[in-house]
Amino acid sequence: MKRLSIVVCLGVCLVHGTSAAGESEPGPLTVGWKMAVASKYLFQGIDYSDGHPVAQPELSLEYRGFSLTSWSSFDLDEQQIKELDLLFVYGLELGDLSVTPGYARYRYPNRGWEPSQEAYLDLSYATLLDLSLSSHYDFDAGKGAYFTLGLHRDVETSVGTFSAGSNLFYQRNYYEVSGIPSLEFTANYSRSIRSVSITPSVSYFTTWDNGDFKGQSAVPKQWVVSLTVGQSY
Repeated sequence: MKRLSIVVCLGVCLVHGTSAAGESEPGPLTVGWKMAVASKYLFQGIDYSDGHPVAQPELSLEYRGFSLTSWSSFDLDEQQIKELDLLFVYGLELGDLSVTPGYARYRYPNRGWEPSQEAYLDLSYATLLDLSLSSHYDFDAGKGAYFTLGLHRDVETSVGTFSAGSNLFYQRNYYEVSGIPSLEFTANYSRSIRSVSITPSVSYFTTWDNGDFKGQSAVPKQWVVSLTVGQSY
């Protein structure tokens, strides 16, 4: 797979998606795509791309609350796919509370890592500040759990939506590691142009010695910048 193929695929999605959106009203079946380009790929603050920039395309299908999503991470320096994810979820709205159980299958080509599987549950509560809790249990290669506690605030304006927030990460016996790998502070801006959303984002990850994340095993403090474009129709 070459970088050119990613650009061509993105262009096809833009043309096809814009045309489809203009021709008919959305039905019960929703097709969505995203393409993110980031300075590096961090998982809970842990560098999964050796400091290399990445492209991360995503394609999703949603029908009456059920959704199937394919996501991948492509190392732009090494010109290789390093991760392929397949996720199946069901979203349920209970007033201000959103409940999303799901299943995820992970593969890591060109890494030599074993594939793995997870069951997870995402909860979010919309208040003045949006609260969220994501709980993942790896019952395959990882044999452990990890969590994300989030606090965010969106401000909608006439020129787009500004968002700021933080995410606290925790791992429990995940690949035999426990502790808080990092705390993320993030800010982004999102605007739609002719049905295509454009979202630049910046995040800062900080940490401190705790659990198994201390000394040489501590996660370094670092910045990540990204740009995401996407569309649903």
